[in-house]
Amino acid sequence: MHRRKKKNTRTPDKQEQIASFVLLCVLNALWTDCVSDGNQCLSSVCVHGFCVDQYQDYACRCNHGYEGKYCDQHTNCSLDNGGCDHECWESEDGLGRSCSCLGGFKLHADSKRCEPKGEEEVPRDGLLPWMVGGEVGKKGESPWQALLLDARGSFHCGGVLIDENWVLTAAHCLENNFRFRVRLGEDEGTEVTLKVIRTFKHPHYESRTVDNDIALMRLETPAPFSQYVVPACLPGRDMAERVLHLNGTLTVVTGWGKQGMDDTTFSSALNVIRVPLVDRGLCSRQMTNNISDNVLCAGVLGQRTDACEGDSGGPMVALYRDTWFLVGLVSWGEGCGRGDKLGVYTKVSNYNEWIQSEPPPGTRSGGLRPAVTPT
Repeated sequence: MHRRKKKNTRTPDKQEQIASFVLLCVLNALWTDCVSDGNQCLSSVCVHGFCVDQYQDYACRCNHGYEGKYCDQHTNCSLDNGGCDHECWESEDGLGRSCSCLGGFKLHADSKRCEPKGEEEVPRDGLLPWMVGGEVGKKGESPWQALLLDARGSFHCGGVLIDENWVLTAAHCLENNFRFRVRLGEDEGTEVTLKVIRTFKHPHYESRTVDNDIALMRLETPAPFSQYVVPACLPGRDMAERVLHLNGTLTVVTGWGKQGMDDTTFSSALNVIRVPLVDRGLCSRQMTNNISDNVLCAGVLGQRTDACEGDSGGPMVALYRDTWFLVGLVSWGEGCGRGDKLGVYTKVSNYNEWIQSEPPPGTRSGGLRPAVTPT
């Protein structure tokens, strides 16, 4: 008895259909005898481009300045940061763009996304809601957090590690001190303490108005990166203005400061709060002191979530496309956790050029004073 062979019921794929269609036409010798599948472009939705008819399909050919299956995505940086995870750069004619990644990241094959190079494990999520009205953070949630110790070894201010050699802090933290140590990776056996050999206040810092409240600290030895010691990412000024400084952007602030104005001691654990950015106009109306273009305001009126004494110089970060970016430094406030007031933070991206110059111009308040007396 012969077994009947099972018929092949597999549906031919598109390439096989096209091949069969062409073969049929060749056998018939005349292309006019071929059965047409119709003009597929009649139903196309090529928004900014033209349609190319294909067998049972179509393809969009985009005009300059657009991309995507339907040519509906701008290739300039003004919309959704050009689709870039990090930095977006426009061509001179404004009709094209390219993406780039910050240090520690590499560009994905799609030329838009950024992925870690693998030198250190950068936390991608999980930062929890501290300080006044906040909660204690989890270990390793803010690996760029620095703790400034004065000459006596006492806690003084917060800071932010921005690369292996430099820490950012608030300029007012350096007003009466010249010698510091910086503690990173705090706490529970993962901390490392490093000497500061030079401090640089911004040359236009005004102690009366606390404007330009930013300073740099040069470490004596490079910070050892680990899961608990990671530098914060500094966004370009254009990117920060496009996607990070928008009204309502949720930010995370960390520090060891006091829990309130009546507290006499600093927190023994790193605390975390989530606060949204607030429009500068509203901030100006709520605050007594001047609100310059060099600061960001954050908080929720009616709530007591705020930074407080001891948090100064600490980081304000915002999450964008899976990367935490440094947007602010804790600067000042009118009281702590007052429901009718907001927190004020130094707008870090305003100082990118100053930060990236080495050494930074301006040596106010002990700028080149050695941390230890030469022997």
